[in-house]
Parts: sequence; structure tokens; C-alpha cells
Amino acid sequence: MNGTASLGDIDSYLRSIWLECCGHLSRFTTGGWGSAELAKPRRVDSVLKDGDELIHIYDFGTQSITRVRAMGSRQAEPLSRRPIVLMARNIIPQAECVECDQPASHLCQECQQEWDSPGLLCRRHAQNHPHDEYGEPIELVNSPRLGLCGYTGPAEPPY
Repeated sequence: MNGTASLGDIDSYLRSIWLECCGHLSRFTTGGWGSAELAKPRRVDSVLKDGDELIHIYDFGTQSITRVRAMGSRQAEPLSRRPIVLMARNIIPQAECVECDQPASHLCQECQQEWDSPGLLCRRHAQNHPHDEYGEPIELVNSPRLGLCGYTGPAEPPY
């Protein structure tokens, strides 16, 4: 990330790749809800030094919390004209179908919300799944927003 990027740039980036569903409010703090909010126009290099951590809270109802940590810094030409470049990403957690223990590929939100079940289904069981109160089972995507509110998946690159 370019040090001249703003916290607003980070907010926009996190929304694009991981969080955005319905235009919810968000905030940055140094310690969660009990800490003072950091203004989004602030430059990253004025807020984060090596080892520092910020908390990003998206959606104050069904909140998603992301830790943003400065792992190091360098003095060099930017890697991109964009203020942020994706250099690594977590691997989507593996899950098993509740019907057959095969790898899950879909989520039934009705099972999750109404029946207190993980709602995880393989492709075969998702095709014939009887629940449709919340729509068809949705494909698993790499996001903490999966199954929350109106989240359907990340934006297409480039972010």
C-alpha cells in the first residue's frame, strides 16, 4: 500500500474484495468499539507504522471486523498506479457437506438462519435442496460476509 493512500482507500478496497453487500457504514479504530474513530481522509503513513494495527468495522448490525496490520515498510517506486496492491490472500476454509461429508461448495442460508445448521452443501446436494425461503443455495466465496445480509461475492479484479 502506498503510504499516501487514505483510510478511505483501504475501506473502499476491503469493500471491493471482501465485504460490500448493501452500502453499510464502516469505521476505523485502534481498538474496536470502545476506541476513538479514525477519520477516513487520514493518510495511512500518518496512522500506521511497522507493527501497528487498526480495526475496520463494516456494518454495525451484522458486523464484520477486519484487522489491518502494518507488517513492514519500504522506500521504492510504487508497484502500481493504484494505492493498494493485493500481495497475498487467505485460503478459503475447507468445509464438508452436511449431507454426505464431501467438500462443500454452497451455503443454504435458510438452513443457517432458520434451522441452526451450518447449511453447507456439496454441488450435488445443493442442486436438489428443498429450501428456497432465502433463495437458492449460494456458492461459497472467500469472505467473512458469506451468508450475511445481501453479500454475493467479491468484485472482479482489478480492484
